[in-house]
Amino acid sequence: MSSWTRETTADIGLRVFSNNLPNLFKEAAIGMQNLIISDLESRQLNQKIRHTSQWNVKIPIKDELDYESLMIFWLEEVLYRLEVHGEFLVDAQCMIEINELEISCQSQVSWVESADVDREIEIKAVTSHEFLIKELKQGESHSCSDLNIPEMVGPGWICDVIFDI
Repeated sequence: MSSWTRETTADIGLRVFSNNLPNLFKEAAIGMQNLIISDLESRQLNQKIRHTSQWNVKIPIKDELDYESLMIFWLEEVLYRLEVHGEFLVDAQCMIEINELEISCQSQVSWVESADVDREIEIKAVTSHEFLIKELKQGESHSCSDLNIPEMVGPGWICDVIFDI
């Protein structure tokens, strides 16, 4: 398991853990999509016809690398594709690229028609409230106040994100 639902008062959130930054982007997107559907629907996704595409997001580099903003843009792109283009993401291979002007997330994705997916909730937006991306060094730990989420121990990356529903 790479993502856990976080309890919040009015919204819904995720704690995501991964071994590297590109996989953190993948796991956050898949975790967000899994919040939208039931466990039964999640198991039935493999029976649906899959399509592949390239989805990319990028942001300019200002003073430092801003992985948080890039992740928010990536998750917003996944929601946009769902709501506007009818593409429900089921898998992704992400690559983070950095040059002197911008940082990007380039993703080869698999998706199914959203009309073929029964959704339980609607995510309206990705929020920056309590948003966190952090690299954990070897042996470094990070715990959450939610007792249902285990303590994370590095090496690895964590992400906390809350969604407006």
